[in-house]
Formats: sequence, C-alpha cells, structure tokens
Amino acid sequence: MNFKLFTNNKENKNEKKQIWMYALILFTGAFIVLLLTAYSQVKFQNNISEYQNKLSSQEKAKINAVTDFNSAVKENKRLKSEIDALRNKLLQSEQQLAAEEEKSSDIQTQYKNATGAADLLMKAQDDYIKEDYISCAVNLKFNINTAYLSNSALQLYNELAKESYSKASLLLYREGYGNYRKKNYSEAILNLSRAIEFSEKNEYYVDDAYYYMANSYYKISNIDGVKKTIGEFFINCPKSSFTKDMKALNKKVME
Repeated sequence: MNFKLFTNNKENKNEKKQIWMYALILFTGAFIVLLLTAYSQVKFQNNISEYQNKLSSQEKAKINAVTDFNSAVKENKRLKSEIDALRNKLLQSEQQLAAEEEKSSDIQTQYKNATGAADLLMKAQDDYIKEDYISCAVNLKFNINTAYLSNSALQLYNELAKESYSKASLLLYREGYGNYRKKNYSEAILNLSRAIEFSEKNEYYVDDAYYYMANSYYKISNIDGVKKTIGEFFINCPKSSFTKDMKALNKKVME
C-alpha cells in the first residue's frame, strides 16, 4: 500500500468536506440573507400598505369632511330660506292684523260717532218739544255732524232745523238786544251773531242785530270786529235804515 496515496486521498476527502462545509455555510448564509431580505420586503410592503391605508383614510376623512361641510352649507341655506319665508309670512300676518285692527278701530269710531250724533239729535228733538228752541238750534248747528246720520235721522234733522232756526234766531236777537241794553257787550255779541247765523237773512231784525253787534264791538274797543260787522252789514242789508248810522260808526273807526 502506498502511504502517500492514502495520505493524499485522506487530504482530498478533508478538502471536499471543508468545501461542503463552506458551501453549506454560504448556502445557509445566503438563505438567511434571502429570508431577511424577503422579510424586509414584506415589512416594507406592509408599511407601504399601512401608510397608503392611512393616506387613504385621511383622504376619505378629508372627502367626508368636505362633503359634510358642503351638506352643512346647503342645509344652512335651506334653513335660512325657510326662516326668511316664515319671517315674511309673519310680517304679512302682522300687517294684516294691523290693518284689521285699524279697520276695526275705524268701525268702532264710526259707530261711536253715529251713536253720538243720534243721541244729540234725540236731545235736540227733546229740546224742541220743550220749546227750548235756542238749545235745539245750537245743538243741531254746532254739535251734530250730519255725515254720521242715517237717511231717516237726516230727514228729522232737516225738519227740526227748519222749524227751530227761525224761532231761535228771534229769541237770540231779543236776548242780544237785552244784553246790549244792560251793557253786557260780550254776551250781546255772542247772541246777536248767532241770531244772524240762524236767520234767513231777510228777517226784519237782522239789520238791527248787525247795528247793535257793531256798537258792542266798538264799546269793547274791538276795531277789527267793528269793521268786519259793518262790512257784512253793507253786503246783507243794503237798504237798511241803519245805513247812515253804520257809515258814521265806520268813519269813527277809520280815523
């Protein structure tokens, strides 16, 4: 047996064994590297996916937030429109209510005026029945608004006025003349002016009433009243027997 050959074979076996060992180590190392690389890639992919998912969730959240905001804006506009509509309806209702209240107030006022005018007419009629012609005439002429009388009430008014005015006029003239004689000139002016106002202007005492009224104004130094009375006298009583006296009085106040 060749010892050297044996030794060489043994060395060859040892070398092969070492080569296999190195190969195994290298393979194992490469496998481990591959495993680590694969793990890293998987982890990386997972991280990427997780990040993408996070981004996707954030984008969805943003989209949802934008959608919710737009919906809120639309809802707000809708509610504002409804509120404006309700406010307009409320305003219209308030205006209608105010108009109805005003109308009701007008009706109440008209009713009150009509009732008041009717009551005064009844009072005037009562005065006439009692032969208080002055109160009847004054009530008819100065206190009753004929616009508030019904047709039948207006007919009664006209009948009372026709019957009472001339009678009241004569009585007022007599009272006014009595006031003048008693030197109660203010009362004389009031009664004589009403006597003229209630008269038919062609009554025989009208020029007398103007004469005593003008002199009453003169006695209390009311020059404007004198001039006004004399002016009306010349218009309404051009043929009076007091013409000369009134001209003389007019001359006095003009000096």
